[in-house]
Amino acid sequence: MTTDPSLPRLVLRADGNPRIGLGHVMRLLALADILRDEFGCVFVIQEPDAVLLIQLQKSCLEVVEMPPQPAGGEPAWLAQHVLRPSDILVLDGYGFEFSYQQAVRAHVAKLVCLDDLHAFPFAADLVLNPAGGISEADYDLRQPGARLLSGPAYAPLRAAFRSPAPAPHTAASPSSVLVCLGGADPTHQTQRVAASLLTLPVVEQVQIVVGSAYTGWESLSQWAEHEAKVTLHRNLPPSHLAELMESCGAAVCSPSTISYEYCAAGGGLLFLLPTAANQHDLHEFLRAAGMALLYPSAANVLTSPEVLRIAEQLRTVQNHYFDGHAPARLQQAFRVLRLPDAPFRLRLVTAADSAQLLAWTNEPTVRQASFNPQPVPAEFHERWLNARLADPYALMLLAEEETTGAPVGLIRFSISHDEATLSYLLDPAYRGRGWAALLLALGTTHLVQTFPHLRRIVGHVQLRNQASLRAFERAGYALLPVPLSGEPDSVTFAWWL
Repeated sequence: MTTDPSLPRLVLRADGNPRIGLGHVMRLLALADILRDEFGCVFVIQEPDAVLLIQLQKSCLEVVEMPPQPAGGEPAWLAQHVLRPSDILVLDGYGFEFSYQQAVRAHVAKLVCLDDLHAFPFAADLVLNPAGGISEADYDLRQPGARLLSGPAYAPLRAAFRSPAPAPHTAASPSSVLVCLGGADPTHQTQRVAASLLTLPVVEQVQIVVGSAYTGWESLSQWAEHEAKVTLHRNLPPSHLAELMESCGAAVCSPSTISYEYCAAGGGLLFLLPTAANQHDLHEFLRAAGMALLYPSAANVLTSPEVLRIAEQLRTVQNHYFDGHAPARLQQAFRVLRLPDAPFRLRLVTAADSAQLLAWTNEPTVRQASFNPQPVPAEFHERWLNARLADPYALMLLAEEETTGAPVGLIRFSISHDEATLSYLLDPAYRGRGWAALLLALGTTHLVQTFPHLRRIVGHVQLRNQASLRAFERAGYALLPVPLSGEPDSVTFAWWL
């Protein structure tokens, strides 16, 4: 199937099989689903089995089966057979090291890496690490302007796990326990874990979930035939898995995407059992954040008189981290990737900029687009500017052209608690070039670096200001269904953090 030529292409590269599991592939399929309205998704994979190939073909506009390549030969094959200069390429796997990234980076517009290990340098424009507790200090990012997005806020989960968690009163009993050590369970611990749980008198039901890549299905099935409390599930559709998770108040999972999905589905007593070295970051984060416990503690916790209190404590933290806004955050991040590099830089506004700011503020087009169209008196402007410069919860940034240093425009933010409200303007000489979206994107990045505690940024726009409406959309901001400004004929855009 060919891609829609009207959409930019997102080329996804990962492999999956019983030996390495399907985690990388499933993660990219979730990302493809989140971005399907904005990109034509092309999946490149080596030797998929028949079941996986069908799944890929259902989710992507095109699937490219890449033949096995000699050492170091894959980037050249991709450049010749798949990649285009306008593509965004997304890599998810442990063989895509720095030299590989450098080789493919020259053939695409932007490069994104999904990573769990931070074990080598990166040539990517954007690195996504679903584990929390990770910062840019943990990475060697060598591409100028590269960004790291980490934690559950940017975890690409499947559609069934993207809604906010169910209300607390729907919490299931921990007497029903889910066991899922990833779709493949490469260390073959599923049966041992289930057998151990069955020795606990409080456990009434064990729900075992494995994927199509699981190789021990026959022996597991034979064992389960003699265990009345055990129910087996293989290759469950996401919606069925989400329903099953909601019915289990406890779970034993590998610290991988499956743990995130359990938290997002409503959560409860989550016990972690690592099955691969690459799960270290998620394992440490889930424990440190108070979302999960170690598997060896399962027997003591499940039989404790405090079990319901402990379950609710974990569930509360899980619901905080998995708020349902991850798709919007990922959409905004990839919209920003589509923007060209900004031909200007930002600096803090000073008192010496007062005359320039007043001239911009009173420019007729700016006043017409403002909620208050009246010219601003110079005395009022001076008092306002001095107050903003002294306010620790205000950020004002002046854009200057890279080559000439000429003033381009202004973006400013007012912070209240965990939310910021923005406004911006461009000098008349620089309008009509698409620079407003660049100003919004660059200003947003600067704000987040300065005030990392923020949860949301909003901007209010009059409906007649079509240029500004388009700028917010191109910069990755999402239109809220209900405007927040209280002004008639206006809308509100939001950036989720």
